[in-house]
Amino acid sequence: MSEEIINLEESTTIAYEKLRENMPSIGFISRKKRVKGYIQLTEIAQYMITNEEITEEAALLILSVMMRKCSDFQKAAMMTALSLNTIGKNILSAIGLKFILEVRKNLNLPSTHHSKNESTTPDEKNEQD
Repeated sequence: MSEEIINLEESTTIAYEKLRENMPSIGFISRKKRVKGYIQLTEIAQYMITNEEITEEAALLILSVMMRKCSDFQKAAMMTALSLNTIGKNILSAIGLKFILEVRKNLNLPSTHHSKNESTTPDEKNEQD
């Protein structure tokens, strides 16, 4: 059991380093580069999940840590969250969409076409009832 935990922790740490090293340039106040950077990084995370290098939970943890530790990723994720309604439905990877919907929920931003079944604020939940 403890060996599994160590392996999970080790694989998560390796995945974090890999994602951090692959963070593309986001330019200087460039919306397009920031959104593109977020998409590219979350596609790498999705690839790691698909190949069972990490779990979905580990990927969400890594992305959350990157929001705090990597300013380029934080800027890219925030720009993506703020402009999600302009991004096509099949552009984001599954993990990228799941994470960015959580970011939008934390910012109390309204639902988009990406989250038609998910409400993001308590007021929207009450309106659905």
